[in-house]
Amino acid sequence: MNPHLETAVRIVLRTLAVGAVLAASTGCATVAPYERGKLAHPTMVAGDITGFGEAHVRAIHEGATGGSGGTGSGCGCN
Repeated sequence: MNPHLETAVRIVLRTLAVGAVLAASTGCATVAPYERGKLAHPTMVAGDITGFGEAHVRAIHEGATGGSGGTGSGCGCN
């Protein structure tokens, strides 16, 4: 067999092996209903750490502005 072909095959096999290991090590888990309260804690909300600009953009895209003093139409165009 051609040495260059063997090297290419080894590289492809190593890449596939690394990809398989990475895919197998993902952190998917089933959460029991009684544990969801911990995950739904107000400190877990990303909106608490956002600035005014990001909160404004989210409010416009969701079509729900209020309390921020801004106006929006819900279409994302101001």
